[in-house]
Amino acid sequence: MNIFFSIIIPTFNQGSLLKKCLQSITQQIYKNYEIIVIDNHSTDNTKKIITKFKKKIIYRQIRNNGVIAKSRNLGIKIAKGRWIAFLDSDDQWFSTKLEKINNLIKTNKSDVFCNAELFKRDKKLKINIPGPYEKEFYKKLLITGNRLSTSASIVNRNFIIRNKIFFAEHEKFISCEDYFFFLELARKKARFHFYNEPLGIHLMHDKSISANLTKHSLAETEVVKHHIYNLQRISKNKKELFFQAMKNREVKKKTIYLVKNIYNPLNLIKLIKLSVQSPVIFSSIFKFLFVKKLKEFYYNYL
Repeated sequence: MNIFFSIIIPTFNQGSLLKKCLQSITQQIYKNYEIIVIDNHSTDNTKKIITKFKKKIIYRQIRNNGVIAKSRNLGIKIAKGRWIAFLDSDDQWFSTKLEKINNLIKTNKSDVFCNAELFKRDKKLKINIPGPYEKEFYKKLLITGNRLSTSASIVNRNFIIRNKIFFAEHEKFISCEDYFFFLELARKKARFHFYNEPLGIHLMHDKSISANLTKHSLAETEVVKHHIYNLQRISKNKKELFFQAMKNREVKKKTIYLVKNIYNPLNLIKLIKLSVQSPVIFSSIFKFLFVKKLKEFYYNYL
């Protein structure tokens, strides 16, 4: 039987979390898959945990020097599946993940599938809705930021290989190499499909590579700058496009701050002014305050 899904898991010294991650795969209802673990020479019990699983795991070690993109790229090169699924070793899938994505693939001609996730910090859960897809998606991703999650994404392997798309391995992109990857998919005209039902849990913790918000923001800026000045063909005015991308991010940060502190009357007034100035901001605020909260309530309490 041909392998349908290749699941690529980069890991480093996360033995206890890796165990739960692998269990979430072996408990999948849909069974046509292979597991590829790329280990950055862990010094904990990672090897022992892998050997305890009856399901055959392709295990490789690599010295990635903190560049997780190298591990993911090695996994892509090893993979034999028609579809490549990415999963971080501190994340987990629900048992229906592959079954539901498989059903979507049967009825949808997209190249990339990304589902919603439950973000978990300590004992608190909140839903993360990916997307949405819009026309000129590459430009939208470039200007407004990443709309996908690595552990929630499954990509057509043939599309990746045919277009020579890999994760960027430059150190200045660390923590945003996934954003670079998704931008490349969009730039090469991949078809995206977003699925709003949570099919996994994304663990938020201080040891996460993206937890350092300052470094993460700098890395994101480098990704945007590289795409605008070296890769994109949507605008000849590169300075203006870069300015627009940075301005949108500043407005987004300001909006998020105001929403989180909306009970302050002054912040509410500022938020209303921003909403009047921009329909996009109004739409984002509406989704955050109402649509997203309703979905959080549904998945957490009903």
